Amino acid sequence: MIFQAALATGAIPRPHRWIERLVDGPDVRTRRVLRVAALSFPLVVTAWSTWYDALAARKAPDAGQLLAFLAGGLSLYLVRRLPVVPSVVAPLVWAATGSCSFVMVMAVVLGARRPRGWLLVLGVYTVLHPLGLVPVPCSFRAGHVALPEETAPLLGVVLPALVGGAVGEASRLVALREDRLRLAAEVAAARAADVVAHERLRLSRDMHDLVGQNVSRMTLHASAIAARSADAEARTLAARIADTGADLLEDVHFVVGLLRDGADGADRATGADAADGADGTDSTDDAHVASSSGPDIGTGPRARSSRSWQESIDAAERDGTVVRRHGPAAGPIARTAGLDDASSAVLDAVLAEALHNATKHAPGAAVDVRGEIWPDLVRVLVENPVTEHAPVLPSGGHGLAVAAERAASVGGRVTHGVLGERFRVTVEVPR
Repeated sequence: MIFQAALATGAIPRPHRWIERLVDGPDVRTRRVLRVAALSFPLVVTAWSTWYDALAARKAPDAGQLLAFLAGGLSLYLVRRLPVVPSVVAPLVWAATGSCSFVMVMAVVLGARRPRGWLLVLGVYTVLHPLGLVPVPCSFRAGHVALPEETAPLLGVVLPALVGGAVGEASRLVALREDRLRLAAEVAAARAADVVAHERLRLSRDMHDLVGQNVSRMTLHASAIAARSADAEARTLAARIADTGADLLEDVHFVVGLLRDGADGADRATGADAADGADGTDSTDDAHVASSSGPDIGTGPRARSSRSWQESIDAAERDGTVVRRHGPAAGPIARTAGLDDASSAVLDAVLAEALHNATKHAPGAAVDVRGEIWPDLVRVLVENPVTEHAPVLPSGGHGLAVAAERAASVGGRVTHGVLGERFRVTVEVPR
């Protein structure tokens, strides 16, 4: 258990083993002993009270006294469910027999419970003897107490109540400490799960950007060689490379999906589970992604795209895509707008994904990249024509979801959709 684990690690001092068994989940044997003790205790108190009263009075108790002791003993079985019953019976037994043993037991019980309502009952117990409502306790009459009779409330009520209060307070402190340990363990487990979930998301993003895009590009090149080469052997080898690359790309998409499906504990952008749209482009159900409340992940040096802004454009042009840059996007827009490294990495990653999708789904088509710099944000729009033919390569459907999460991690957003006959991806990051 948590309490035992904390003791084993030295978080708190280790008590005696029998105390540990009583406090932190007693075993079967201990529970059996406690059950027998609970059943036997009222009988023991009844027998003791009867014997001690006879000792004090120097004569056997009569039938009325025996019935009073029996009623007091039976009432102790109700101390948990109906404590008001033994609380009333105890002083009646004291008044009928002169034995305050049941009052002492109830003083301990009520002191341990310590709800406010029972303090009044303890006060009533204390004044019963001074008011003359009950006789001198038998312990005084037997000569076992040399103190004045006026100390009967002290010995019969106050001291037992103090003992019960000490026991109850110790139990509450142990329970409070165990609750704190349990809460600390739950918080630590939640933090660990959150770290694991964020790390899975980071790995899925890096695998998609660093592995998926490069394998996809390699497969496209191999397919182009297979389609255009005049050498039959070269075409065969290129086709094999393309087939192997396509299979590997499916495996990468599968692994990325597993990583992302297992990251349910992390803060995700809305619509993270993407699906291929009818136009053959990667899409998500919800284009607007809220800001993530988790730590900045996927934007640091470890998670940057393999290509910078200019490198992504150069790679797309080498693949046969015509990239037309407009406005501030004609230059280093992130540097022009004064963006930090995290926001610059987001623009790089989103542009790389948009150009990669255009190359994959609309090969050879012209792509327009427009940049806008506003006082509070930077907006980049990437548009490409929508083609009707099926894509050459399999799509995992995670590309724009990863891009949206990257933007959300810096307080930005990614939207996308078909406008007329063109597919548009828009990324906004704050300045």
